[in-house]
Parts: sequence; structure tokens; C-alpha cells
Amino acid sequence: MNLTETHLRQATRVMQTVGWLCLAGLPAFAVLYPPGVLWGDLPVAYCLPRLFDHPPSPYDGLHPYFYMLAVMYMSYGYLMLRGARDPGGNRALFDFGIVANLAHGAIMIPMAFYYPNEHAHLWFDIPFAFFVVGLLMRWHPKRAERPA
Repeated sequence: MNLTETHLRQATRVMQTVGWLCLAGLPAFAVLYPPGVLWGDLPVAYCLPRLFDHPPSPYDGLHPYFYMLAVMYMSYGYLMLRGARDPGGNRALFDFGIVANLAHGAIMIPMAFYYPNEHAHLWFDIPFAFFVVGLLMRWHPKRAERPA
């Protein structure tokens, strides 16, 4: 097996991993992560030790943009799983993931400092967005065509 085939196999694994993280991991994480679905209104026993003290949503429950983000990331996860069959032919999914996560993380940085109820995003959401950018850049199928 040559380097190009090895890189494309790794790109397939990255697409599958990111796909399952978005499609199945996001809903599970939203319930487990206090700023997620319940926005800090969890029973004390559920949150010990309380690592993320996210204030309650001003919308009496779930923040409206949660649904938008969840649907976008779950859709992206589904497309990554489908695209894993041919990573070289689905480079645009890598490009979209890089640009979308870079933009999302970059815009959340000033928002996290400006809005007091968004500070908790500095600890996980923002670094994770940049981690995904690095992951997708490292195993982008276009890199398989370049000499090492």
C-alpha cells in the first residue's frame, strides 16, 4: 500500500470519527454538558463537581440557537459518514468543516468575553472547534496528493 492509499484510509477514519461525533456524540454531550440542553439547571448531585457554572438561559430553558447548531452539526456528521466512502471525491466536506469551525470558534471568542453567560464556552467549545480544524487539515484528502 502506498502513501496516498494510506493517507486516504486515514482520511476515511477521520471522516467516520467526526461523523459519529457530530451525529451521535453531539446529542449525548448536550445532555451531559451543563451548558447544553439544561443550561445549568441540573440537580446538584448531577453536577458534582460542578466544573462549568453556566448561568440559566434568559429564555426559560433551552437557548434558541441550540437547535440551529445541533441540526447543522448533525447534518454535517451524516454527510461526513456518507462521504467517508470516497474521501478524495468529498474534499469539500473537509473544506466546509475547516472553514465553519474556524469561523465558529473565531466569532465565539469575543462573544465569550463580552457576554457573561457565554464565558464557559472558552473552556471546551472554542478549543474543540479549533481541534477539529487541525484534525481536518492534517488528514485532508488533498494532502495525499502532495509528496511527503
